[in-house]
Amino acid sequence: MTMEPIAPPKSYYSEGLLEEFISETRKKLEQEPLNHHLRCSLANALAKNGQLDLAVEEYKKCIEQSPTQEYINNLGKALLNSGRYQEAVAAFEKVIEICNWPDAYFNLAQSHRSLGDLEMASKMLEKAIEINPKYREALNERAHILEALNRKDEALKDYKKVIALFFAEYQAHDAEVYNYEMSVLFDNPELVEELIRQLRKYIQKFPGFADGYYKLGQALEAKGLKTEAMLMFRKALEINPSYETARKCFWKR
Repeated sequence: MTMEPIAPPKSYYSEGLLEEFISETRKKLEQEPLNHHLRCSLANALAKNGQLDLAVEEYKKCIEQSPTQEYINNLGKALLNSGRYQEAVAAFEKVIEICNWPDAYFNLAQSHRSLGDLEMASKMLEKAIEINPKYREALNERAHILEALNRKDEALKDYKKVIALFFAEYQAHDAEVYNYEMSVLFDNPELVEELIRQLRKYIQKFPGFADGYYKLGQALEAKGLKTEAMLMFRKALEINPSYETARKCFWKR
C-alpha cells in the first residue's frame, strides 16, 4: 500500500515574489550555466512553487556538477513530495553513505512510510533519534507509526517526549538564539554553508521572526548569492517595515 504524495511545504515568499525570483534566476543562469549554487536556488524555488518535476531536473544538474549531500538530500525531498518514493529512498540512502545526517534518516523514514513499509520507517526514525535524541519531529512521526503498528504503549512514551521537548524549547525562548553578530563566521566557506543550512531550518520554525531572514540574507550575500539575499532582506522588511538595517541592505544592491 502506498500513500498520497506529500504536499510540498508552503513558501514563505509573498505572492508573486517566487515567480519573480524564478524568472530572474533563469536569466542569470543563461549567463552562468555552470553556477551550481545559482541552479540550486532555482531548484529550491521551483520546489517551493510546486513545480516538482522541474525542480528534480535542476537538482540532478546540480549533482552532476557538485555531488554534495545537500543537493542529493534536496533531490530526495523533491522526489518524495512528487510521489516518486523508490527514487527518494535511493537518494536518501546516498546521503547517508556520505554523512550521518539525522534529517536524511527522517526523510528516508517518510519515504518508506509512503511505500507502506511501517516497520522500516520505524527503524529509520530510531536511527535519527539515536543521533539526535531531541529530534521532536522524528519522535512525533515514530509515535504515529507505532500507533499504526498497534504498539500504543511505546507510542505514548514518544508523544510524552514530544510534549516535554516542546515546552522545554518554548521556555528556552528559541527566538533569541540568533541574536548576535555573525559576520565573524563569513570568512570560512564551510561555516557559511552550515550557517545557511541552520538558518533555513530556523526560519521554517520561526517564519514570523524578521531577524532570522535578515541574518540568512547576510549569510547568502557572503556566499555571493545576491539575488536570494535580496529576497531575504525584503522578507524581513515585510515582517518588520521599521527594520532599518534590513532596509539599507535591501536598497544597496
